[in-house]
Amino acid sequence: MIAPFDIFKDKEGTLMWCGTAMTLDEAKAKVRAMAATEKTEYVIFSQKSGNRLVIQPENEKSAAG
Repeated sequence: MIAPFDIFKDKEGTLMWCGTAMTLDEAKAKVRAMAATEKTEYVIFSQKSGNRLVIQPENEKSAAG
């Protein structure tokens, strides 16, 4: 069975494939794990609907300031 969600990261304006997921929640969890080490924009693409979910990198301001 083909996984219904593909995960990509934006590398200098080019989308690079990172993997697949069977559910949207699984895809989001994989993006969170990857974003912990590489702060870049990620895209989750649904093979079924053609929709894209763009996830922006978190703003890394310290609590102090």
